Amino acid sequence: MKKNLCLLLTAAMLLVSMAACSEKQSDGGSADTPSDPASSQVNTAPEEVPETEEEKVTAESTLTVEDFGGREYRMISTNQDNRQVDIIAEELTGSTLNDLVYNRNTKVSDLYNVVMSAAESDYGSINTMVQKDTRAGDMSYDLYLTNYTANSLASSGVLYDFYKLPSVRLDMAWWDQNEVADLTITGKLFMAIGDISPTELLTSECMLFNKRLFDNKNLTYPYNDALEGKWTLDRCFSIADGLTEDINGDGEIKVDDDLFSLTCWFDYGTACLYGAGGDFSHVDENGLVVLDIDLEKNVAIYEKFWKLFIDTQANYETQQHERSFKVFNDGRAYFCGITFQKIETFLRDMEDDYGVLPNPKFDEQQPNYSTCVSGAGSMVVVPASCTDPAFVGAMMEAMAAISYDMITPDLINVLASTKNVRDEQSSQIVQMIIRSRNHDTARNHDIQCDRFVETMIPKKDNELASYFAKNEKMWNKLVDKLNDAYAKIGEG
Repeated sequence: MKKNLCLLLTAAMLLVSMAACSEKQSDGGSADTPSDPASSQVNTAPEEVPETEEEKVTAESTLTVEDFGGREYRMISTNQDNRQVDIIAEELTGSTLNDLVYNRNTKVSDLYNVVMSAAESDYGSINTMVQKDTRAGDMSYDLYLTNYTANSLASSGVLYDFYKLPSVRLDMAWWDQNEVADLTITGKLFMAIGDISPTELLTSECMLFNKRLFDNKNLTYPYNDALEGKWTLDRCFSIADGLTEDINGDGEIKVDDDLFSLTCWFDYGTACLYGAGGDFSHVDENGLVVLDIDLEKNVAIYEKFWKLFIDTQANYETQQHERSFKVFNDGRAYFCGITFQKIETFLRDMEDDYGVLPNPKFDEQQPNYSTCVSGAGSMVVVPASCTDPAFVGAMMEAMAAISYDMITPDLINVLASTKNVRDEQSSQIVQMIIRSRNHDTARNHDIQCDRFVETMIPKKDNELASYFAKNEKMWNKLVDKLNDAYAKIGEG
């Protein structure tokens, strides 16, 4: 029930953000009052603010603007996969995302009378910095953008609870509502994300298909299946089966020479697992993480994966990351598993037209598509030693809310434009994918229940029952350790 509700919340959030007039939502409360985790983490959708014909409500209008007297606002972001563009934009360059971020930064700077400064580093260095800052009782920066590996910081007690940050209103649409629900444990949230990081949307996993190859085989584009909720693993297999071909006739299927049903980097198996509804955990009514180990369900999912990845002789790449996408870029694969961000990185010069699809459902009875978010996706964290929560909270809310107004609508248009996505049906599907983002609690805390696809498919190992029997005890111990760590943090 929680997952379905969260998907509905996210759908509402992004449908609003894509509206031409950028209609916005508000909870009607004081911008200086921190959210109550008991009320904001689970069950209530953000209230809509009444609008007049003369004035449309914006996210900016919900902010309590303060004059910080020219104070420096210090930001740092991971440089992984060009993620620093979330905060670093020194001038207008004509590059769409750079200019959106530049205008956002300028707007926030003018509103709050702050001087923006931004730096970049690798996520490991940022995580270490946060630990050192907490021990020293100081803050090197006011905004830290790292990635999901911050889960180790969360459980070690070196992060500040977002529910205690003044001005940060986690029930608002510019904070990812799925993430808030899934990563709030024992009423505490130590990692958050939303519109504050535009590139976080780009870490959404999807599937592409090559139109030229489809045309050559007189195959119908799967758009109607996707838009009608009928894009399933069985449907994908029915198309992909028999498409891998020994082009040069040497009797072997080789990654550098031949034509493939599907090509992907091996972590796409995990993306397909979550696409098929393979969540492994939930947070119960006591705020504790509980594993949902359903062997029968996972065996059924894995049997379909076996057909799609092994029976069709897909290029399930484990050796060279870039090569997995080069096969598609060269026009030698019908399907490709990828993230939006990697489309821009690896398919920039692709000559063939391609279309976008969500990752397949398990079957048509699955109520929603479920978009796996790459583990490299951004996370905002605050050291437990936060020296000025009022400033940090006010600026963080401002960055997120104004991103919602000024970046997200255009960013979605960028994703759905002919630069990356080359027809109107794909545009609709891009928006559907982004509205269905999934944050499984266990996965985001590295419990690793989901890793079996990545581990077993390359070995052509189908002994799933023995794999689960071997690892389930360890997974439960890790969850118990996680719950205990959060409980101890609550005890001070």
